[in-house]
Amino acid sequence: MKKIILIVALGFSVCSIKAQITGEVFPSGNHEHGKGLPGANVYWEGANTGTSTDTTGAFIILPPARLPANLIISFIGFKTDTIKIFKPEESLHVGLIPTLEMDEFVVQERKQSTSYDMMSIRQVEQIDASELTRAACCNISEAFETNASVDVVSSDGVTGAKKIQMLGLDGIYTSLQFENIPLVRGLANLDGLAHIPGSWVQSIQISKGSGSVVNGYEGMTGQINLEFLKPDDLKEKVFINLYGNVMGRSEINAHIGDKLNEKWSTLFLAHANMNQIPLDNNNDGFMDVTLKKQLNLFSRWKYKGEHYRAQFGVRGIVEEKTGGEMNFNPETDFGTTSLYGVGANGNHIEGFYKSGIVFDNRPWRSLAIITRGSYHDQTLFAGLMNYKGNETYFYSNFIFSDIIKTTEHKYKLGASYVFDDYNETFNGKNYVRTEHVPGIYGEYTFARDKIQTILGARSDFHNLYGTQVSPKANFKYEFSKRGAARVSMGRGFRVANIFVDNNSTFVSQRVISIQNNLLPEVAWNTGISATQKVEIAERDLTLHAEYFYTQFENQVVVDRETPGALSFYNLIGSSYSNAIQVEVAYEPWKVFEIRTAIKYLDVQSTYAGVQKQMPLVPNWRGMVTLGYQTLNKKWQADFTTQFVGESRIPSTIGNAPENIRNEKSSPYFLMNTQLTRRFRHIEVYAGSENLGDYRQPDAIISADKPFDSDFDASMIWGPIFGRSFYAGLRLMIFKS
Repeated sequence: MKKIILIVALGFSVCSIKAQITGEVFPSGNHEHGKGLPGANVYWEGANTGTSTDTTGAFIILPPARLPANLIISFIGFKTDTIKIFKPEESLHVGLIPTLEMDEFVVQERKQSTSYDMMSIRQVEQIDASELTRAACCNISEAFETNASVDVVSSDGVTGAKKIQMLGLDGIYTSLQFENIPLVRGLANLDGLAHIPGSWVQSIQISKGSGSVVNGYEGMTGQINLEFLKPDDLKEKVFINLYGNVMGRSEINAHIGDKLNEKWSTLFLAHANMNQIPLDNNNDGFMDVTLKKQLNLFSRWKYKGEHYRAQFGVRGIVEEKTGGEMNFNPETDFGTTSLYGVGANGNHIEGFYKSGIVFDNRPWRSLAIITRGSYHDQTLFAGLMNYKGNETYFYSNFIFSDIIKTTEHKYKLGASYVFDDYNETFNGKNYVRTEHVPGIYGEYTFARDKIQTILGARSDFHNLYGTQVSPKANFKYEFSKRGAARVSMGRGFRVANIFVDNNSTFVSQRVISIQNNLLPEVAWNTGISATQKVEIAERDLTLHAEYFYTQFENQVVVDRETPGALSFYNLIGSSYSNAIQVEVAYEPWKVFEIRTAIKYLDVQSTYAGVQKQMPLVPNWRGMVTLGYQTLNKKWQADFTTQFVGESRIPSTIGNAPENIRNEKSSPYFLMNTQLTRRFRHIEVYAGSENLGDYRQPDAIISADKPFDSDFDASMIWGPIFGRSFYAGLRLMIFKS
């Protein structure tokens, strides 16, 4: 495999690029070298890609695969010109004729806050910042309440924490990245999504199935990439968001940033939240959510030169959480059986650096390097269970991008390195692991007319688990002018961190057993999807359907099938996920949007030789979101309802009669709504979550005797606290 990759790399490197079309675009009759029309569009007729002129009116574009061909040049206020090109190397001087001046008129169209990227070869769902304001989105773990692709579920019945699932599998199998840099992973998986404020995020890209080999080896079910606010592209220089709800939660988000000069810009972001009011609305003797304090600071800088660009930043997080029985006091009750408590203290610091070189005479060629380092310190306790851990992490990635003769053939070559050092103690036993993972990869992209392909492979040389080869492939076929079908397949692997990955299962009195020599988790993912846009009453109806199949070669099985026991062991047998989703989006009027989706999940695993449905994963899910916004955008109303079908509950036979639960959960509906009023510099919003006040009955087993063997707060399939109301405001100063 190493020889094949080396041969491919050498083959790519000897390809030289000579043919190119250069030129200048200027107003007709007013040609002065270096003072042409900047930003004019230059593209080949019938092609999806092109270029634009620089600040002097000059451009460079590669010839198409076949000549002669028509080159189109357009610019606002001038008539579009078409030039037939016969030779692969020409230098052009194009004079555009001004059009007649007309009175100004404005054409407005409402941009969809969630949409499928029709140009991407991979299946990519785009979520912009406006979608994150449609619900009580204080952090990214809550950002997907209005999205059908990612499910948000409660992790347990004591902490009130939430986690995500994609394709019916836990979020640990989804690669979560910050601008294509690994973000939430390792020990940060404990509560990492809650450490990303929604107001920091500019957009989100959800890519299901096989991703890019450039972004690493850990993604199995897909990738979620977060684009944070950029220092040189801010809508306002100062932003403040205040939030509070009736559960006692209060938050503040703020950022300040600006361009320092033509090349440098900076942005400082801050987040703080607190909940110090213990509540027990379901009267089970336990706090519905943990008491919490968090401070989260992030400073980022950006440099944009003519040939060199760079970004770097530093972020730090400090968090304390305490919960459990209503009168639990960690100073007096920790480590005793007087009252049951849970808690988690975390400290996190990280820095990143990314840079790239831009070639003026070869705009399709680039060199980039990405690095990230972090240190995470974590403590966790639940009853008498006690965990301490720290992780030191370093990541680097070198990427070279180029083309082969024309832009129809692109390729990327690169090398990466991961250092990951863990020192963990669980119930007095020490677990130490140090990973060194150098890797190399290559990716080839072919795009011509209706057929587009990405083929990639990476090889990672793990010091503990040997060489891991991860091939990935993506295919796209445009079966109509506004429709495309996609197929993907690929392999991913990850090393499990069982204590952090499964921390919610420890909120119980189960006897824990851990198999020695747990192997890394390995899975293959295959998917097919189709997206079609249809015009109805001069408005687009978007139809989307998809099917993804994930098959594990190995998985660390979390076995709760025997009452009073919790076991971790390597998979022996079959483990897989089938996920089918159908989605429809339409705007019947300018001011009204509707999205609806239905999803079927068949997730199975093998427990002690018996294949069963994975517990607490519903077979059916449905969603309807309605959005209304006045033409002047001053008022906005949003409503979301979700249907959650029944799921399997691990057996409780053997518990005391009052602690035996049904083997199936009950289906239920959730409803959320929000109203927003916008002024020039202020937005005021208020809303309600779980409007129907649905709660999982008797969510905590043996809540009155938390130190008995039957006690279990991890069997959560529904909401544990009822209806909640919230309100907040957003203040925007010095808007651009």
